[in-house]
Amino acid sequence: MTETSHATMQRLAAQTRMGYSFDQEFYTSDAVFKADFEQVISQKWLLAGHVSRIPNKGDYFLFRVGNEQIIVIRENADSVRAFFNVCRHRGSTICQSESGNAPRLVCPYHAWTFGLDGRLISARLMPEDFDKAENSLFACHIRVFHGLIFINMSEDEPVDFDATFGDMGAILEYHGFADARIAHAGSYPTTANWKLVIENFFECYHCVPSHPEFCSMHASESIVAVGAGPSSGPADAIADFAPKLKAWEDNAAAAGRPIGTIDDAPDSSHLRLLMQRMNKDGWASETQDGTAPAPLMGKRTKADGGRMHLSFSPFSQIVADDHFAILFQFTPRGALATDVEMIWLVDGRATEADVDIEKMIWGYHATTTQDKVITENNQEGIMSSRYRPGRYSDQEGSVLNFQKWYLNQFGLERAE
Repeated sequence: MTETSHATMQRLAAQTRMGYSFDQEFYTSDAVFKADFEQVISQKWLLAGHVSRIPNKGDYFLFRVGNEQIIVIRENADSVRAFFNVCRHRGSTICQSESGNAPRLVCPYHAWTFGLDGRLISARLMPEDFDKAENSLFACHIRVFHGLIFINMSEDEPVDFDATFGDMGAILEYHGFADARIAHAGSYPTTANWKLVIENFFECYHCVPSHPEFCSMHASESIVAVGAGPSSGPADAIADFAPKLKAWEDNAAAAGRPIGTIDDAPDSSHLRLLMQRMNKDGWASETQDGTAPAPLMGKRTKADGGRMHLSFSPFSQIVADDHFAILFQFTPRGALATDVEMIWLVDGRATEADVDIEKMIWGYHATTTQDKVITENNQEGIMSSRYRPGRYSDQEGSVLNFQKWYLNQFGLERAE
């Protein structure tokens, strides 16, 4: 981060008030987005996809974030690699298709050829002192964790993956993510700053006026108390909901579900979250009529009527029912552009005939389509000369936590 961008962030932090939304520049400035990318986005472990998307040797897909393109490719049965999509000759992109299969990575410009391990194999008519070993593709940090592919674009050694996410392994194993398969994928590109997209996801103050489908699947007391996380609602609503949640947790634990809560403080590296709670009474799954759209996932022997919300970081989220799971990817592309992608997973043993796609996607497809509209409307309003930071409600606690975390990534303190 340059001195100029650091000075910009210091100035903006100094005029930010606790309990209020951010100043306009946080959501609109190209300079702020550049600082965001350098200091926050490129330093985090980002969920890029699921291994079932690349089952065969040479299968690949492109993961786009900011101006970067990352080639995520299966090297062999035991290894998945990630490389920046930049030829070491004169910088052309190597893969132009969003996905495909490549026995080798061949630049279409001058035919420089790289192996699936990133090493330069051939480069025609180069001088005698040219060293192929010094011209491998630029690798991107990558980890596969219970079938989930994570990348980190840091030029330095990133925060330790196992130390950061290892305690989430038991619940991911229970849900069967490693052996799951993709049943459906949806794309909801949003013309808004990434912070607005995430702030919207981190509060349920808007759920009642904006999301009739979502609200039809959940008890109103749950929406108010913990609609967007364990500390997202008013303290009295959380306290009132706690006994009912505890009773469900006891029953779910007896059925085999690992029970636990994670609610990271703003000084954490990734602001992780894990919350588990019951569905609406009588609802087996988050569908229009509450019935299951697919077979049970993972290690379950019976449904417990529960829902898991797991956040690896503000950019990478999971919502999982007994019968399906959704990967949410909030990927910043520019100051006013965010890719919102959803991947629905089902148990790997489920056949196409076992899964009712329309039933499965009904609630969250509608909700995310609505989120795209309201977030874009939010962005348009913030562009006005009359925008001023607004006071948070008692149901937006997780947004405040996120904003504190965001400022901490720059070593900045928020004004009281």
